[in-house]
Amino acid sequence: MRLVVTGGGTGGHIYPALAVAELMRNDPAVASVTYIGKTGGLESELVPQHGIEFLGISFYGMPRGKSPLLPFRLLVWLARLEQAKRKARMYLSEIKPHVVFGTGGYVSAPVLMAAHDLKIPYVVHEPDANPGLVNRLMGRQAAVITTSFTEGAELLRYRPTQEILVTGNPIRGSIGTLSRPEAQKLLGLDWPEDKKVLLVTGGSQGARRINLAVVEALPRLLDELGLAVIHITGKKLYDETMEALDALDPALKSHACYQVRPYSGEMAALLAVADVALCRAGSLSLSEMYVCGVPTILVPYPHAAADHQRKNAQASVRAEASVMIEDAECTGASLFQEISGLLKNPHRLLAMKSAAIGLGHPDATSQIVSGLKKIAHFP
Repeated sequence: MRLVVTGGGTGGHIYPALAVAELMRNDPAVASVTYIGKTGGLESELVPQHGIEFLGISFYGMPRGKSPLLPFRLLVWLARLEQAKRKARMYLSEIKPHVVFGTGGYVSAPVLMAAHDLKIPYVVHEPDANPGLVNRLMGRQAAVITTSFTEGAELLRYRPTQEILVTGNPIRGSIGTLSRPEAQKLLGLDWPEDKKVLLVTGGSQGARRINLAVVEALPRLLDELGLAVIHITGKKLYDETMEALDALDPALKSHACYQVRPYSGEMAALLAVADVALCRAGSLSLSEMYVCGVPTILVPYPHAAADHQRKNAQASVRAEASVMIEDAECTGASLFQEISGLLKNPHRLLAMKSAAIGLGHPDATSQIVSGLKKIAHFP
């Protein structure tokens, strides 16, 4: 069996595609796995690091707005789309995949269009509660649609008989497999096992608003609530976060119960030790939190495409797995109030943990892989 995966632009599109690609690569029935993404995009860096063949195409998102130059820009974009489709058709004609798996992002559009032209079946995966434009359009001809949120499923249906599966997001295999003692040992933490831990992460890029609110609230989180705090700032925002800590109280950086890092590749361990997490509302982050049963305080990124992070957060709040703070209202005071309220109500925290577990899909990757093999007529 030969598989092509495509998707790009953000980690929320790339990592689910990578999770499927890695599992398929280890299947003895699979002869080849190839990732087609944007030349120079984030995926062009990440995919080769995982030992998967990467082929690039040059493409960009559809121009929008009210500029008087918009008609001209659209004509140029349509020409680029045709070029990208030709390149994708060339790749697919050479690879001859049995099925194509797309996770969204504008770069997946020409690849899925080319697959349709060549009569190669494809599967569309939608990671967010509010489906993106590419997946809404390309889902019309998809053999199967998989999605992470029940709420977005019907928005993707084009034909009454179309198969739509709520599988959850494919996630890395190590997520949800570690015990708390194993995770603490891996992270080098000597905190008591009953110490409540707040995990703060703004995603790969970091989140300035979250970082500054945490710094502002940190003395009260550590001293009044007795929390341990693991703070992942994002590489680009690490220095300014350290400057903010210096301005408030330099001693905070060496506090026994505070760890601040620019980045961590040990997300499975971090989630295993976290009692509550403060984060953005990207679909992949939420999927990992759910599988590990971590209650979340969500601060959705206000400028996300089609406001999809707010839609994700609202869905999670309705399911009672999360609480939400608007980005503009995320301050040290509001953050302390939310965290304090949760810690002082252990029954609610436990209910949120149970709700998160109920939303988790630990078998999402294997379920999608089984579906791809079925479409490709491989056992």
